[in-house]
Amino acid sequence: MRRIFLIAISLVLALAATGNALAATERRVALVIGNNDYQNITKLEKAVNDANSVARELKKIGFEVMAYNNVGQKKMNLAVNEFVQKISGGGIGIFFFAGHGLQVNNQNFLVPVDMDSPRNENDLADQAVSVLAIQDKIADAKAKFTLLVLDACRDNPLPKKSGTRSIGATRGLAPPQAPNGQIVLYSAGANQQALDKLGDNDNNPNGLFTREFLPSITQPGISATDAMRRVRSTVTQKAKSVGHDQQPALYEQTDGDFYFVAGPAPNATGKPTTTVVQTVDPKAVELAFWDSIKNSNTPDDFSDYLSKYPDGQFSALAKRRLGATNSTATRGGDSPATAPAPTQLALSQPRPVPETGPSIASKIEELGKMVSLTVSDLRATRRDNLLRIQVEITNTSSSNQQLYYRFKWLDRDGFSVWDDEPWKPLLVYGQQKQLINVVGPTFKATDFRLILQSPNNISN
Repeated sequence: MRRIFLIAISLVLALAATGNALAATERRVALVIGNNDYQNITKLEKAVNDANSVARELKKIGFEVMAYNNVGQKKMNLAVNEFVQKISGGGIGIFFFAGHGLQVNNQNFLVPVDMDSPRNENDLADQAVSVLAIQDKIADAKAKFTLLVLDACRDNPLPKKSGTRSIGATRGLAPPQAPNGQIVLYSAGANQQALDKLGDNDNNPNGLFTREFLPSITQPGISATDAMRRVRSTVTQKAKSVGHDQQPALYEQTDGDFYFVAGPAPNATGKPTTTVVQTVDPKAVELAFWDSIKNSNTPDDFSDYLSKYPDGQFSALAKRRLGATNSTATRGGDSPATAPAPTQLALSQPRPVPETGPSIASKIEELGKMVSLTVSDLRATRRDNLLRIQVEITNTSSSNQQLYYRFKWLDRDGFSVWDDEPWKPLLVYGQQKQLINVVGPTFKATDFRLILQSPNNISN
């Protein structure tokens, strides 16, 4: 037992010394979109290459990457909604878009490949994807940190109409607002154009901005803010060397620092500095101890835990396990009881899951009538000692439908173990399905209820 405990402490110390313990628990998700093959406006050459290169690098540093090339408006909106769901409640998110972008009345829009030639500015707004709408969705999700990178500062692709100016006639993008917790980086400043090539002999498959952005996200020990400042500086210098005015625009509203890759930061000489970890969180040591014995059938293991942590966070559970293992031992030839397998919930019509837990209907509370919306699938598993939920909502009508939802987190006895969450909006497009993916906020949450509200019945 002492050997197991020493091993557990060694693991905690090793994680602390490398600085990767926190990064290992963060939900890191990236949405990367590259649009080249526009159907009705000027095509691009390097946007897909740029997006694919960024997606590869983000995968290498531990991001779950949602990568899309040459997508239309509907698919872009669905991808954004899924991305927002994945980073909601404290996740880390990066949104990278390479393609055409336009500004209309100082509002920025990303252009999907299926956009027609709009007749007026309202028509354009209906066919494009609003950058402000994306930022608002991310802000509502309450992610821990988000970075929006828009390599979309190019010449206006829309044709000029005879006797009138072109829609969105100003090239480049307008200065954005950066809500709290977000960094926004444009490949060029307001009314500037981003370079794809540095001269006629430049055969690099990536544009200038992306080739400078890629190394910034792989260097250990550099905060995201400092990394984006370096991108801004290097792109500006290289564009100036060929007589071009391109200065990436950086807008930052974050508290604290985020690191793409943990590790010691390089000093002025370019060599890493030495970092010394002097303390270890006592709760982390206790958790490591508990993880080393929680599946044990030996009563002495739980006795050792209780002697060291009589009032520990797992003391009540340890006493129950101690009683259970002692009871099994007194029965002689009986085999010890095995823990039940993780509950897998699935729903097409509400029905109980045989032998694995309560019915799915008992997991859902509906407040107000849902219009054309049904829970078509619901799954729950435990991984890394946390409850992970996936909910599929289906819209059976041809029109878009909205609802609000939140989760109530419970322990095995049905008592709440977390404060009530705020209501979160969910828009499900006509004849489409939308996924909700959440991770329980605490290891104490072993059960849950999904509460659904129609928009007309919202309460605090």
